[in-house]
Amino acid sequence: MQFKEHLSLIRTVNTGPSLLTINHVRGFEIKADEPIDKGGNNSAPSPFDLLNGALASCTAIFLRNYCIKNNIDTGEIHVKIKIIMSENKSVIFERTITFEHRLTDVQRNMILIQSNFSPTTQLLQKSNVINTTLK
Repeated sequence: MQFKEHLSLIRTVNTGPSLLTINHVRGFEIKADEPIDKGGNNSAPSPFDLLNGALASCTAIFLRNYCIKNNIDTGEIHVKIKIIMSENKSVIFERTITFEHRLTDVQRNMILIQSNFSPTTQLLQKSNVINTTLK
């Protein structure tokens, strides 16, 4: 099996004692925190919120590109993601996609099929390995 590397140099800093974390990537700053009931200050989206956002935004971008190439006028694309954790700790991402404009059944079916080919969808559908090194 050949792996293609995607290099996203992200530098994450947490100075404590709060849980607020600041991520730096490609000149952007993305903050993450936990809700108050999980010990955070609720000052930024949680890591799960950011994961949901990654899947939702990748889906919307991928579908927008597909629709442009196929002359499908969707108007606004709305993607809602809900994470469901089962008792055995498996995760289900429940994704709902809606469009501003009315689409034909054929267009809707084509878009539904394409939604499963967005890069983040493909990544999350496969089992993953995380190698960690402490320095």
